[in-house]
Amino acid sequence: MHIDSVEIANFRKLRSTRVSFARDKTVFVGANNSGKTSAMVALRYFLVAHERSSFTLNDFTVSHWPSLVAMGASWEKAAAADETLPEPDWDDFLPTLDVWLHVESDEVHYVQKILPTLDWEGGQLGVRLRFEPKDMTELQREYLSARADAENAKKGETISEADKASETIVVSLWPDDLVDFLRRRLARLFVIRAYVLDPTKRQEPEHGTAKPQDLPPDAVALEEDPFRGLIKISEISAQRGFGQEAEVAFDEDEAGAVTDTANARKLSEQLRGYYSRHLDPYDNPDTRDIKALQAIEQAQGFRYPAQRGLTPSEQDFLTGLCRSHVCLRPTSCLSSPLSRTMTNLLPQELCVSPRHC
Repeated sequence: MHIDSVEIANFRKLRSTRVSFARDKTVFVGANNSGKTSAMVALRYFLVAHERSSFTLNDFTVSHWPSLVAMGASWEKAAAADETLPEPDWDDFLPTLDVWLHVESDEVHYVQKILPTLDWEGGQLGVRLRFEPKDMTELQREYLSARADAENAKKGETISEADKASETIVVSLWPDDLVDFLRRRLARLFVIRAYVLDPTKRQEPEHGTAKPQDLPPDAVALEEDPFRGLIKISEISAQRGFGQEAEVAFDEDEAGAVTDTANARKLSEQLRGYYSRHLDPYDNPDTRDIKALQAIEQAQGFRYPAQRGLTPSEQDFLTGLCRSHVCLRPTSCLSSPLSRTMTNLLPQELCVSPRHC
């Protein structure tokens, strides 16, 4: 069993895109702002359990926002005219991820929750993950209530009689429209649900644009996560500077859920760890390492010629201080060569009195 492809729709700049996966590895290559990061974020948001609360309005394709505003305006118009409210129609705007698996017939026990028919005998299986309203009617009601409150406040109905010198308050109150409403209420009113797709209705992309199948009106969402225990996601995020904050790594827990296993280390830290374990010449050096270490010591001796004349123990002590970036300024004893050397070599503003001489 393997992931054959995914189709991402209405997620950021990816309006309808298919990404096919090779059996071994798949590499995303493209120009800046071509959607590589959007594709990776979509996989994470939809497939990593604790990331599903990370959706924001900015994850909706921006070109759909005017249509969302128009839909909210149509609700308000009907409510103002005391007419039946239009049925909310979100299908064209909701972010979705269609995951297509190739499953052999002897692996059916892994995917029994997502079988399209009882006579399925192996091949393609598809599941749509959709970020959608928990209750479309309740969302509509809450939006209209919030808009009514905002309009009443603008007309001055919520202020005292003494303050009604002007008929209208010129102020912008939340929400201005449905997009503004969703900006604050998205996390509470939306959820990810999963739907089984029909492999026989799968279509090939046209001119690079995917053609996700339409869900039937009576489609029923699955009660459980269909990919629990099936898909594992681990990530080392790209870093354009080693000073960035640590990213989060994802792994699979004992129950099979995709979860956060630990705070991820920055890429620089992982490279440093690899160096310390495998490449540090001071740790179990071989012949080549010894030669390199000798060159380092000679270079350090050339850099700090004032060390000449010190005893071996004093040279080792000073070298250790330089490596550890510890700065000591002798103030009480300047009689030994070590004290004089340290006074000349080390920074003056970050020094403390030593107890070594």
